[in-house]
Amino acid sequence: MNQNNMGKQGIGVTVITGFLGSGKSHFIRQLLKQPNAGQIAIIVNEIGQVGLDHLIYRHLSAQVALLEGGCLCCQLHADLSQTLRELFMLAMQKKIPAFRHVIIETSGLADPSAIVFTLKHDFFLKERFYNAGVLCVVDGCHAEQQQQDNPEWLSQLLAADVILLSKEDVCPEKLPDLKSRINALAMGVPVVSKPDLEETEDIFGVLATLKQQGKQKLAAFGTRWQAAGRQTLKPQVSHTDVDVITLTLGQAVKRGRFIAALDAMTKKYGTALLRMKALVQFVGDEHFYHVHGVHNQRSSFEILDIEPQERGGITLCVVLIIKKGYWEDKDRAVFS
Repeated sequence: MNQNNMGKQGIGVTVITGFLGSGKSHFIRQLLKQPNAGQIAIIVNEIGQVGLDHLIYRHLSAQVALLEGGCLCCQLHADLSQTLRELFMLAMQKKIPAFRHVIIETSGLADPSAIVFTLKHDFFLKERFYNAGVLCVVDGCHAEQQQQDNPEWLSQLLAADVILLSKEDVCPEKLPDLKSRINALAMGVPVVSKPDLEETEDIFGVLATLKQQGKQKLAAFGTRWQAAGRQTLKPQVSHTDVDVITLTLGQAVKRGRFIAALDAMTKKYGTALLRMKALVQFVGDEHFYHVHGVHNQRSSFEILDIEPQERGGITLCVVLIIKKGYWEDKDRAVFS
């Protein structure tokens, strides 16, 4: 255990939050490439019925758990508690490698303050785990639009102990205004650049230090937290209304046609398309590819390292998260 956590008993839990497409998964992957990554367990929360992010992590960490179908800040508190219990007991029984830290990646629509509340008030958890901080990843390109349209963006920011700016190299012209806005909203919370954290050898020690530096938060957050504390383990939150559309592909597709279909969705739905993820195989190519996007930005296709014995359980699909009321079901035919 690093010197910044001396005196802490149990296993540290770091919550990584941020709106849809902000760059949470990419940052976690960088953490899992560090020398001590084997001591980290990952819990992934995805909305929708098909989880994809855990496929990216599971070849980087032996301890990956998926919570799918809802938001941790809403109906999945019992699942989170049970998952942490199971990971703890599996490690005690030496059925999985021992771990000294847990990362919880929330869905892009979750309010992380409810997770912190669960860690504090669940008796089994608080005896064995401690809150090692909330890191909020803020999208340097789309933050202004996300703040205006989605109440979760502000909840995530105000719950943060550390704020991490992503995509600084993509939209550098937006950074001065964004940093001023963040400072006005989350006064006293440290704001760091992605390369600064990715390059450190003691990421959790740095986060612990930054958390101590940022204890002076908005009074508004303190009031909101006290109100949440008087409720049950399920504080009421406001959500962006979305439809989660899962399109199962069933078989390999032609690369050009698939790209054209993605472009058609982006053009038609514009800013109403909050997030896109896909796991796909192309005709004549045995590899599995992962691609994701936010609004009109799309990543390149990335090969996933899927073992032969795992291939039978993989679902080829496209997952679209779209503002409620925009989706037209006839568009399923675009990917057929």
